[in-house]
Amino acid sequence: MPESTSAPSSALIDAVSEITGALVDGHADRGAVLYRITVICADLLSAAASGIMIVDPLGGLAVVAASDEQARLVELLQSQSEEGPCPECIHTSEVIAVPNLDTDADRWPEFRTVASEIGYRAILAVPMILDGHTVGGLNILFTEPTAFEHEQHRRARVFADLALLELTHERGEHRAGRLSERTLALLNDRTRLGQATGIVAGALDITPGRAHALIDDHAHRLGVPLRTLARSITDGTVRPTEMLDAEAQRPDGR
Repeated sequence: MPESTSAPSSALIDAVSEITGALVDGHADRGAVLYRITVICADLLSAAASGIMIVDPLGGLAVVAASDEQARLVELLQSQSEEGPCPECIHTSEVIAVPNLDTDADRWPEFRTVASEIGYRAILAVPMILDGHTVGGLNILFTEPTAFEHEQHRRARVFADLALLELTHERGEHRAGRLSERTLALLNDRTRLGQATGIVAGALDITPGRAHALIDDHAHRLGVPLRTLARSITDGTVRPTEMLDAEAQRPDGR
């Protein structure tokens, strides 16, 4: 039997290790990895099955993986009719939790009929969000009414994110070269951040640690990448005193 989702789980660590290992294996088959994600997800959430649906290039919905054929049937029905919890989670970018399908008789009538005939009684659908855009959804199917726990929501999010990583990460012989390019860019960003930290620390007569925290907090407040703010500090666009003034205006005064 699947273990309780309320207890810390070495099985979850093992699952994440297996999936992330496949992500860095250039020879791993994408479809096989997605299938494993659905199987492990269902197991670790004490569910009967799960499936993954994505938005295709034409704006429709396509099923890319399912843990078994019954789940694939349910996913295909949703993708073709664009009716059901998974399409709704994609369209609204919100988690759709249905603890008991029998209490939602008027919601998604065609989907509910087919899902109930197969034996599903509860659904948890989690949007897969990339750069602020919902590009798919993970649908988790239960054969018993289920009062979803916080831990089930957390685990579902982990698997939705892993599926998204598998769908978007690069493969091919040029990956090592691109890694070198990105590593160089990262080192350049760190050098610039170090320069910005020194400028802020010197201008405000504070420690480097305090200066770094001030920069990080200001970047978070503005909603910009840390490297972008560091560049603005080093080129003089943003002055250290501006960040200090902005911090002083926070309600908590920090």
